[in-house]
Amino acid sequence: MVTDSWQTIAASKRARNAALIPTEWLLPSPPSSEVRNVINIPRTCGVLTDKEAEITEQHSVSGLVGEIAKGTYSAVEVTTAFCKRAAIAQQLTNCLTEVFFDKAIERAKELDEHYAKTGKTVGPLHGLPVSLKDQIEVKGTEFTMSYVGWVGKVAEHDAVIAELLLKQGAVFYVRTNMSQGLWFGEGNNNVFGRTLNPFNRNLTCGGSSGGEGALIGMRGSLLGVGSDVGGSVRIPAAYQGLYGLRPSYCRQEIVRSVLGPLTTSLDGLKLFVQSILAASPWEHDPWTPRMPWSHEAYSLRDHGGEGGKLCFAIMWDDGVVKPVAPYTRALEETKKALLAAGHEVIDWEPFKSAEAGEIISAVFNADGGRDIRHQLSLSGEPQLGAVLSRTASEMGVYDFFALCHRRTGFIKDALDHWNGTVSRTSTGRAVDGIIAPASACAPSRHDAPMYIGYTSFSNLADYATAIIPVTQVDPAVDVAPPAHEFRNEQDKFNYEQYDPEYYRDAPISLQVIGKKYEEEAVIRMTEIIASALGKV
Repeated sequence: MVTDSWQTIAASKRARNAALIPTEWLLPSPPSSEVRNVINIPRTCGVLTDKEAEITEQHSVSGLVGEIAKGTYSAVEVTTAFCKRAAIAQQLTNCLTEVFFDKAIERAKELDEHYAKTGKTVGPLHGLPVSLKDQIEVKGTEFTMSYVGWVGKVAEHDAVIAELLLKQGAVFYVRTNMSQGLWFGEGNNNVFGRTLNPFNRNLTCGGSSGGEGALIGMRGSLLGVGSDVGGSVRIPAAYQGLYGLRPSYCRQEIVRSVLGPLTTSLDGLKLFVQSILAASPWEHDPWTPRMPWSHEAYSLRDHGGEGGKLCFAIMWDDGVVKPVAPYTRALEETKKALLAAGHEVIDWEPFKSAEAGEIISAVFNADGGRDIRHQLSLSGEPQLGAVLSRTASEMGVYDFFALCHRRTGFIKDALDHWNGTVSRTSTGRAVDGIIAPASACAPSRHDAPMYIGYTSFSNLADYATAIIPVTQVDPAVDVAPPAHEFRNEQDKFNYEQYDPEYYRDAPISLQVIGKKYEEEAVIRMTEIIASALGKV
């Protein structure tokens, strides 16, 4: 029996996807590969009408759903605009894995009919196109999970998160690219290839939710859903200058990792979390605790109350890999803004960052790569270089239980370390939140090794964490400082690969870290920081 090679299967899948983009939506003059920044091309390429450009560019998430609710735009108008812009983004960054524009328009028509008959919206997301990472199943659509061996597989049901979003009025129109097997920091796999960063196509879009980052960065979507097991929502959000949220485990539906939003606007985080919790996820997912949106938590009840002075701790450096110059500038600007707004800022003393990295690496490699090797064997496709360890061995039950015990002890020690900051604040409380770099490097060069210690710590400790964009790399001011004494090879590589001119325009973002299940407080603290920085 003759079977097609993995290369033939993947090429056929890409060709089928390309054929789904209407001819009139193709770029009349695609830019050469030498053009790095393509952010403004959707506005100038001539594919979008003036109204479609207005719909996709001039509104926040809440603002756009508000205009739909008022009848300013129909769901069909909005959906068509974002389908077209997503098609443009695909041609410039290769961010999409599945397109179902026809299904989206039909869904939008149904929403418009409901609105015309009742004068009411279906829910808080009525008519809003929402993009989904390829990991998230949508009934009746192909579902590859980035594996060639899964090409042709069709989802038989909606994922729980998809059910909840549909219940609240969302429109699904695309799914987006991700890293092979979800396991490294760049949207790249053998089925769809590499997704590029629209701010600088020489740089990675991040991962594993890299397609979401690139699409939303180009405003081909205003709100999308990714997953985060080591930074996979936060890194793409940071690398495209977006807002993102890593919730605590089980606050929303999960599959080994947590699902979280990436969005162009800060109000998108709040609307997403409120909408999902209003849909009672605990009635759909047995692992989700019954925790509705808490206005008291959002009003910072446990942090001195609304309008009170907060105390933030800044993590300048985790003690393992020193961040590059623009992160230091972003932290300094944020500290200055918070002090001017009347808040307190102290330095965060890193807590066992190297050990945290050891534990989470052991967790990631606990099966010795067995599952990924099995999935790759279905087609014979090769493992990409950065996917997990090639030398890890499968862990036995006793050793895995010991690892779980070590992780639990670490989480308790990390909490004690946080609570110990009460002795250094003037509020009578431990620090309210930690502000840290989103990464040690600006968006990495393609295929470069990436240090994820700044994000994976929140996964290990299960801290609710948001991303806030602060600035972009400016070669005129973000000059590399003199070399420091390198602590390890990762630290040395991170310093040596930084070139401010090469990284020109790359977004620089920070994390706002709260404790477990503090999503509402983290969103509010992020709003306060954004206000201090003049971003809202």
